Amino acid sequence: MTTPTTSQNNTSTPTAVPDATIHVVSPVSGELTAEVAVTSSSDLDAAIANAALAQKEWMSLPPAVRSQKLWKWGELVDAHYEELAELDTSCTGKVLRESRNECLMASRNIRYWAGMADKIFGDQLADVPGRFSYTSREPLGVFGVILPWNGPTHSFIARCVPPLACGNAVVVKPSELSPLSAIRLVELAVAAGLPSGLLSAAIGNGAVGTELVGHERVRGVSFTGSVATGRKVAELAAATFKPVTLELGGKSPVLVFDDADVEQAARAVLMTIYSNAGQICAAGSRLLVQSTIADTFVARLTELTHQLKVGDPRDESTHIGPVSCRRQYDRVMSLLEAARKEGAQIAVGGGRPEGVDKGCFVAPTILTRVTPDMTVSKEEIFGPVLTVAEFEDETDAVTQANDNEYGLAAYVWTTDMGRMHRVTAHLDAGAVHGNTPLVMDASLPFGGFKHSGVGNAYGADAIAGCTQTKRVTLRTTTEPLPNPWSFQ
Repeated sequence: MTTPTTSQNNTSTPTAVPDATIHVVSPVSGELTAEVAVTSSSDLDAAIANAALAQKEWMSLPPAVRSQKLWKWGELVDAHYEELAELDTSCTGKVLRESRNECLMASRNIRYWAGMADKIFGDQLADVPGRFSYTSREPLGVFGVILPWNGPTHSFIARCVPPLACGNAVVVKPSELSPLSAIRLVELAVAAGLPSGLLSAAIGNGAVGTELVGHERVRGVSFTGSVATGRKVAELAAATFKPVTLELGGKSPVLVFDDADVEQAARAVLMTIYSNAGQICAAGSRLLVQSTIADTFVARLTELTHQLKVGDPRDESTHIGPVSCRRQYDRVMSLLEAARKEGAQIAVGGGRPEGVDKGCFVAPTILTRVTPDMTVSKEEIFGPVLTVAEFEDETDAVTQANDNEYGLAAYVWTTDMGRMHRVTAHLDAGAVHGNTPLVMDASLPFGGFKHSGVGNAYGADAIAGCTQTKRVTLRTTTEPLPNPWSFQ
């Protein structure tokens, strides 16, 4: 169901190309990377049926044994991280150094949840005398996961391991743009001793995802992607009362006050927007800088941006690779053109990098004189584009930061810790970072406010989205039952 048929980075024996395939195309060269068989409706039904059977086997194992198998999987991911990173870079154009780091983070994520697998408990509850009540956390059954294309291995692990640790089976649909590492991760899970069928990959476009979410035997869903598609997922899941975890878009503000460490803040701003060519949901894409230092700060950003190298993601000196596909490239270019027409000024970048005549490369870009009504202020660009606006004081900074439908992440730079606490308390964001670029870890909650999502997929908070609570009340007293109806 999920074997690549031809690939420069294939880890399986090539087979004949079936009629229904997807083409994985390199955003660096535009050449074919792989052809992968699409999962048919009948294959998806079979995968879900097998998952339901495997889930029963999985739950029959002692929690400590499940923990050991997950840990072994983490060890195999560690041992194959270079291979997985190559697969991700071949699909997405992500700088290989970043792919390696993400694959190592993925194995850390598995180890965290391996340690949690035997620690998922309910609670003992206060109750009336003569009764003993407690809760238990029970798995949902078969859990559906739909992934984005921007961080294939890391997203796969971050979304699939929590439901597995909670006792579920998982059927995951990776993006059709970057499915290769998903296929390999399933193979490594089986090699680690997870029951066959407990974790499987369904390959295809949005139609496969729609079938997965709507399937009557799928009892929970995790989706990462756009707001528009997330809304459709929530509506479809609601028809069968499935709980959903949604990580959607972001338009994360970076607030830089005039007392900030300018050099540290400038370097962090660039890391936060240009990592993975800006294709990170929590990318700090909206810079709000206090007017008293705006010119100086933007000048330093511009100077640093000119030092960045755009090019071959396998070159260790490259900082920024391409965006992940032609469709995304065209979207970014369209938004840059809209910014020009609406009056934004281009401080650096604004198009293709000089000397690059093929591939989906976008030059790192800084747009100044950006106002809240501009399209680039409101829409998630998902590319290496930073917008800059100025603020006067704390109130103005918070007002501008919150003037957006998204609420995933925010970043604040100030040496005044009183100000730091005041500002972070009023930001509409699920994850606020003070004097630091983005920090992600398996133990840290990560979820959005407003249109950026529902629920958490990281840390202990993820358990709620992967389980259902059962309350049990037992009568422990030998006293006779009350007799309100005066039975004789």
